[in-house]
Amino acid sequence: MIRLTPKGLRRWRTGHPWIFRNDLAGEATATPGDLVRVHDAAGRPLGRAAWSEASLIALRRVPVELDEDAEAAWDRLVDAALARRADARPSARLINGDADGLPGLIVDRFGDGLSLQTLTPAADRRRDALVAKLVARYAPRVVALRNDPKVRDHEGLPREKALVHGDDAIVWAPFGDLVVRFDLLEGQKTGGFLDQQENQVAAAAFARPGKALDCFAYQGGFALALARAGLAVTAVDQSGPALAHLRANAERNGLAVEAVEANVFDLLRDLEREGALFDTIVLDPPAFVPGRKAIEAGRRAYKEINLRALKLLVPGGRLVTCSCSAHMARADFERMVGEAAADAGRFARVIERRGPGPDHPTLITAPETDYLKALFVEVL
Repeated sequence: MIRLTPKGLRRWRTGHPWIFRNDLAGEATATPGDLVRVHDAAGRPLGRAAWSEASLIALRRVPVELDEDAEAAWDRLVDAALARRADARPSARLINGDADGLPGLIVDRFGDGLSLQTLTPAADRRRDALVAKLVARYAPRVVALRNDPKVRDHEGLPREKALVHGDDAIVWAPFGDLVVRFDLLEGQKTGGFLDQQENQVAAAAFARPGKALDCFAYQGGFALALARAGLAVTAVDQSGPALAHLRANAERNGLAVEAVEANVFDLLRDLEREGALFDTIVLDPPAFVPGRKAIEAGRRAYKEINLRALKLLVPGGRLVTCSCSAHMARADFERMVGEAAADAGRFARVIERRGPGPDHPTLITAPETDYLKALFVEVL
């Protein structure tokens, strides 16, 4: 029987899906990946959770009834997640882990390619059945397994990358209003970033016509959307291979984008000294706050690029500024942008607040899942 300490019970009652090992009362006996029954210290039943033997996060809650068959319940949750994306774009997240009640399970669709991550024992031991279900349902050309994140180390699971269906990891897939190249074995995350897709389409409509600067462009999601909307776009990234993919994407879509390989921090300072001005600037950096210990340093980095960008915008210019740092709260992100605007002497008004698309739901009881923040700002 899995029992919680009074502290663990208090955490359970907040609705947070993660229960830590030091919140367990007594010894727990279960097989990794079991959907165990959880009780309070007196033995009263609370609900079900996925069990991990190795991780500090011992339990991950699942919305399963106490008397429900575990395998049928997991299958039901998978079917429900896929049904919720029945009308999703051709490239979209099909299963989003804890927010779909399936801890550690990520499934992304890139056109006729699928990419999976099974990051917990519960997800990993049910992988083969899931692949069979996905192949039968979507008839993909390729299915990739992207179990290379470090988090698998903490679960006692080996890291691995492989094709489990098909033999070519490169796909050209619909993405927003474009067609984009994804490498399902070597691209970032599961092959590429799907969570900004809706924001990139919206940014193209929000942008002020004229010159645009896309910073941390990676393979060009924002840059290509802006170019398609008719802007003259300069895309900046310090990764040469990423810019090569950006150029290939631009060519495939018949678009012109100037790709510049440079450190964004240095380039923004150089552009300010040169007196350069832009009508639209996009800031979509990597996570500057990877953990709680990095909050202050990360906040300074975010403020630096926002301050520089605000100074480079013409009156009436548009700023799209983003953070994918789960450890930087939305309110703190907005406060930082406000401080940057004040230091830059610019009047900045938020036109829209955005997050990931509806295929990337978050849990209201788990603030960590509200990781992606995007502000659409008009600057005077």
